[in-house]
Order: sequence, then structure tokens, then C-alpha cells
Amino acid sequence: MPNWYVLHLKVNHENVAEKYLNGTAIENFIPRYSVKSRRKDRNRALVKRPLFPGYVFVRLNLQSENKTKTLRSPGAVKFVGFEASSASVVPDKVVESLKILVQDGSAVKPHPYLDAGRRVNIIDGPFRGASGFLDRKGRKNRLVVTLELLGRSVSVPVEEEDVELAD
Repeated sequence: MPNWYVLHLKVNHENVAEKYLNGTAIENFIPRYSVKSRRKDRNRALVKRPLFPGYVFVRLNLQSENKTKTLRSPGAVKFVGFEASSASVVPDKVVESLKILVQDGSAVKPHPYLDAGRRVNIIDGPFRGASGFLDRKGRKNRLVVTLELLGRSVSVPVEEEDVELAD
């Protein structure tokens, strides 16, 4: 059965690896967010940047030939957590939550790593179906999705009424 894994890439190889993987029909996902460009010689425009630079999520069965195809991606270094004959699996719920958060792209931002707190599910609003930790600062609430494997987190603003405590 295919699982989600993280493939580590050389610097700035996300786009070429994504194009290659799409050509091989290997399911992949690079979460991106929008930021204003930093060019001084032009008008500032919104550009899409990877939330996790140097990484691509791939869904495959490690026992198939797709493992070799994936490692042949331009810029591929190794599977994250790869030891002996297995790589670390990324839970489906984490990848699904990331997909929900980046649909819009404008609200999601990198967040300092967070691995403790109240686990919640989003039951309404634009991020419905996502789950993670609730981070409260004053009157502002943020849903923080943590990818433990990379030691990184991302967040989006959420409304109090859209949140439900997870079991």
C-alpha cells in the first residue's frame, strides 16, 4: 500500500523534481505559500515559495520500482529518515492537513516548531478538515500543523468557533 514519504532535494530543485515526478505519474506534493518578491528593480509581485525548501512529499510503495524512479529525480538526495531498508512514513492526516492549508496559499505561513499543546480539528471555515495544534496569542488563534520528521511547522489563522478539541 502506498504511503507518504519525504524526499530530500538539493537546494532549489523543487520545480525540476516536481516536473520529473509528474512525468512518471508518481504522486507528489510540494506545499507552497505566497510572499511578496524582494526584487528592488521591479514592482513587488506575489511569488510562490515552498513551505519546506529542499523537500518534496511523494506517495508510493517502497517495494516497487517507483522507489528507484523517485531517487532518480533531478536533485534527489535521499528519503528522509531512511535507515537500512525503510524510510519514515508521514501520516496521511498531516499531508491532508497541509493540502487543505495551502489551497488558498495566502494565509499559510512558516511557524516556529511546535510539538505540544491542545490538539484540535477544524470543523468549519476554509480550513475545514485540517487538524493540528491550537496556538493562542491574545485574541488571535492559529492552527499549527507540525511535521515532526522535519522539525518544522506551518500555521494559519482560525476562528474560535471553527475549532473543536480532538479526541
